Amino acid sequence: MRVLLKDGSSLEVKEEDILYFSNYKNTIFVHTKEGEFVLPTTLSDLFAAYGSRGFERLDRSNVVNMNNINDYDASRKIVLFQSGEQFATVSEANERRIQRFLAAVDKNP
Repeated sequence: MRVLLKDGSSLEVKEEDILYFSNYKNTIFVHTKEGEFVLPTTLSDLFAAYGSRGFERLDRSNVVNMNNINDYDASRKIVLFQSGEQFATVSEANERRIQRFLAAVDKNP
């Protein structure tokens, strides 16, 4: 996937390095292990393109790469990624799905 850098140039990002996509003030961001980049698209289009590849819409402002989730904080309703510094929010309707997903991952290391 090609992403835009702040200087207007582009960079190739590997799918496995994508943590999640988010929407803030009508701008789509891709959050990776290396940083945050702008994408000229919509979350609906991203989910359509990546939904079959392990990405899920966990609330109306993000699409998350489920393969990079490390933990779930139920009190804050967020998923945490391997780095521990980045997180994405989870809607109340998707809490059970995250808990089931993490339980299944724990059983199949």
